[in-house]
Amino acid sequence: MRIASTANTDHDSRSFGWRNQLNVWAFPLASVMVVLGFWLFPGSLEHKTESALHGLCAQRPSHSFWLGDARLPFDARMTGIYGGFAVSFGFLSLRGRLWAFARPTWPVIAILVSFVGAMAVDGVNSFLLDISTWHPYTPRNDVRLITGLITGIALAVTICFLLGATLWRTGRRDLAIIRSGREIALLLGLQVPFAVTVLAAPGWFYAPVALFLVVSAIVVVSSLTLVMWTIATRRDGLYSAIGELGLPATVALLLAIVVMASIAGGRFWLERTLGVPPLQ
Repeated sequence: MRIASTANTDHDSRSFGWRNQLNVWAFPLASVMVVLGFWLFPGSLEHKTESALHGLCAQRPSHSFWLGDARLPFDARMTGIYGGFAVSFGFLSLRGRLWAFARPTWPVIAILVSFVGAMAVDGVNSFLLDISTWHPYTPRNDVRLITGLITGIALAVTICFLLGATLWRTGRRDLAIIRSGREIALLLGLQVPFAVTVLAAPGWFYAPVALFLVVSAIVVVSSLTLVMWTIATRRDGLYSAIGELGLPATVALLLAIVVMASIAGGRFWLERTLGVPPLQ
């Protein structure tokens, strides 16, 4: 009996060690596979980035920014949303807000809602122009970018809250993701370098900006799939450290790639099948 018990202990130890190694290495390996797949995908960098994001954005040339001779893969508003998200999400993550459970104050929530509302107003104004009816002002790409950036802040706060409330067994219930209007002002200031880059950078900035937007989109979709996967498998509230998320994060990343590729592929198929002309 003692020998059998020792053998079972050794087997359990080896099994745990294997699972632990898989949890550690799965996400880095999956990330390398995604990068290699993108690198080996045929076509220029501009073609590949536009294809990767084709299902997430209308990509209208007249609504987009150009760096040199290359058009950014998102139009102006979506460039703002995903750029603003990436900048804000990075800042909040570094400040430990992924573990924050507390709801922001109502004034902070009101400011974030007003950010989304400003983008909605600008979007409706553009739509009114598209249907050739009265509109309050002439739409501009710089306004689209700015309203997108501030909406990206609200998106980052929302995703941080979803991740914190879904994943962690022990979090900071005394800490809000955004603690004050001062932090919102700081996040607004952090958008300025990205906005200036999009508006005034030379053509050789295209590659880093376009790849930055692709990575931001993958992070957004992966975060949402991670939340949904965690809830669907009833694993919410089971994790205590980022290191425990190796396998769930890998599943979320691969699902995100499948979702993005499926939507983009479906749009390409519809455009070819129905003979839809390119948007202008």
